[in-house]
Amino acid sequence: MRNIRSFIPLLVLVCATLAPWHQAAANAPKGPTDVVLSRASDGAWLLEYRFARAAPAWFFVRSSNALDGKPWRARSLQVETPGVRLERIGHYDVLVGDGRPLSSVRIRVTPYADPIIADYQPVLAFSDGGVGIYSDHHLLAPLASSAAAKELPLDLNGFPFEQVATRLTVRDPGKALLFEGKLYRDAVKLKLEKQQSYIYSGPARAAATPAFVGIIDPGLPQWTRDELDRFTPRLFDFYTQRLGKPAGARPTLLAAWGGTAFKGVSQGGSVLDGMVVMNLKGAGMVDPKPALIAQTRWFIGHEGAHFWMGQTVRAKRRSESWMTEGAADLMAVRALAHYDPAYDVRARLQRSIDACIAVNGSKPLSGALERGEHRANYDCGAVLMMAAEGAARKRDAKSDLFSWLQTLIEPNRKTGLVTADDWIGAFTAVDGVGAAEVRMFLDRGMPDPAAFIAQLLETNGVAIRRDSARVILA
Repeated sequence: MRNIRSFIPLLVLVCATLAPWHQAAANAPKGPTDVVLSRASDGAWLLEYRFARAAPAWFFVRSSNALDGKPWRARSLQVETPGVRLERIGHYDVLVGDGRPLSSVRIRVTPYADPIIADYQPVLAFSDGGVGIYSDHHLLAPLASSAAAKELPLDLNGFPFEQVATRLTVRDPGKALLFEGKLYRDAVKLKLEKQQSYIYSGPARAAATPAFVGIIDPGLPQWTRDELDRFTPRLFDFYTQRLGKPAGARPTLLAAWGGTAFKGVSQGGSVLDGMVVMNLKGAGMVDPKPALIAQTRWFIGHEGAHFWMGQTVRAKRRSESWMTEGAADLMAVRALAHYDPAYDVRARLQRSIDACIAVNGSKPLSGALERGEHRANYDCGAVLMMAAEGAARKRDAKSDLFSWLQTLIEPNRKTGLVTADDWIGAFTAVDGVGAAEVRMFLDRGMPDPAAFIAQLLETNGVAIRRDSARVILA
């Protein structure tokens, strides 16, 4: 395992890459499901559901597994309602009864404060006892039977399952809660899916800078706090100058510190509408060596980039998240090079090329999420962005990644959505070579991925050389 480990590819700004997952069914009930998550006087968390109507089974709409491939809710949720159990059926965690339709369920919760695959970490744990709770992991939808869960696809986008309006209340008596940049006392109420976000509850006071307002864990190493305070505003200014103002207001930041029990460095993060989330830990974070500072700035750069590629516009389909993740990777590289001429751009981009070939191989990139090969969307996405950048520069020496991204973002600001067709159209508009091959790479895969990447980069003005199966940046 590498000394520096990042969970960015497993988290992300997943909201930054997801289109709405479903359409309302015609027979959806008028009343909402009410969900209450509350902390008891003994510190235990209780989760109570009162469903809009009784149904034989209810499934958790977001059911990604833990990093070990096993369901995380089995380690977090203990169902207390007699005759009700939590099962993993197909791709989803499902609450099922003993033959009776479920109308209410009570669950004891042990907060799960670790990353999960390709979705938001359920809980952020702060060193002072504070927590950040992700709202939409509490969203459920009804099923006609538990067996029906086997028919649910991994990607629910466009799949006609029943939507039920759901209200979540988070109660933590005596604590201040931060939600959407505002402070609340004792309780926060929100509508799931429409207001998906983290709710912070704890003793820390909100800090405010020109770039963000939020909670920075007091346990973070001082140099990391300084980077968040100093580098982030400069980064946001640079992105704004190159790509225009991002959608939304000044973001909220939650930066949690997980301590030094882990020996290396772990940097995880994601972006939601109006929010940046960072989860840092590891003994290796204590000593600010130059390589670690560069890695941390790249991490901030990647997450910050999602306010443009991920929030101002987002991928219409989960299978197209290579656009937002690849753009964020390359935007971070270019931003670091702008502020630090000594930054080793070539080494960073070479890792993306090598990883794309190794992870995705000859398989279609559009299937990476379903295969569990999430890293492919980042690395192969960055390779495709390098080709688009090269084509733009080949056509006009003054062009670069950001000027090309403008041609992708601006026409789609109103809808807030981008598709692979939009990307290929913008690529073709700058005389990009190999659009048909890119489409094949996305949809069917290429029998020789190294040859495909070598030709794509070289014909679009990116200097490379071949060394056996490797494609090496010149």
